[in-house]
Amino acid sequence: MLKSFRKSIKTRKQRDLLSNFSTVLKGGICLTSALLLSACGDFFAPSVKTICEDYPHFCADLNTDGWCRAERSEIIRHRFNFKDDDSDRPKYDLLINYENYESCIAKASQIEYIKYRDKEFARKEATVSINKSLKQLQWQTKNSQDPYISYYQWSRFGYEDARARFVAAARQGVFSEPKYYIDLASILIADDPLAARDALFMALSQYANVEQEIDGHISSMLMTLSMDIENYRMAYVWTRVTNHFADSIDSSQLVALSTQHSLPVDILDRLADDIASAIEAREFDAHTLKIDRL
Repeated sequence: MLKSFRKSIKTRKQRDLLSNFSTVLKGGICLTSALLLSACGDFFAPSVKTICEDYPHFCADLNTDGWCRAERSEIIRHRFNFKDDDSDRPKYDLLINYENYESCIAKASQIEYIKYRDKEFARKEATVSINKSLKQLQWQTKNSQDPYISYYQWSRFGYEDARARFVAAARQGVFSEPKYYIDLASILIADDPLAARDALFMALSQYANVEQEIDGHISSMLMTLSMDIENYRMAYVWTRVTNHFADSIDSSQLVALSTQHSLPVDILDRLADDIASAIEAREFDAHTLKIDRL
């Protein structure tokens, strides 16, 4: 009976091992298939040349020589990808693409040729054409309710209604990039410094979503804001965090703050180190770090 029991265990282990191997194999096949499908999607995407042949109106107002090739391609692909989408969100990216192309082609149009005057004329023509397209799209989206376009209209033209829409959207946390919350803080800081502080906290937390270089000015903004609202514990913490990321360290302000306001330096130093580590790891969370208790 014992021999039979051991044999049964051995058989079951072999069956489990085969089952696990089958599961791993299936998982590997599924993952490989998903990667191949993704790669195939990119592989079978039409080239810019093909798009221009099939949809010449997507390319007619752009230059055809080698200048500004990347910026030109972004516009053509965007026009193709969203040809059936008239919603406002894609128009934000198109506005940015137009700006990038206009900046590039305007510089290129200043280059003078003695032999190839036709190329010079074509780039000047493209400069005029893209400027017209940009202004038309800017006007078309002036009253858009889209948060990103509202940000664009406010940041480019200072429209107060666009500013109000942007602030309302940012306060609801609809953006996933840090820069929008930094700009939100710049708007709020005069009338509501605590809300501005929270916006900067949100900016730091959003680095978990992007691979951008962390803006070192955020900690110095928080240091200044803390001094303005006379929260010296927080000012000490953010001064130390700022020093952590600075090329050169000046401890004189830390000493002055701790001495003048009898601060619990050991506790604040530990918190500052925790904050710096969280920022570096792109895991900043003001609530988890309990910063609001300062």
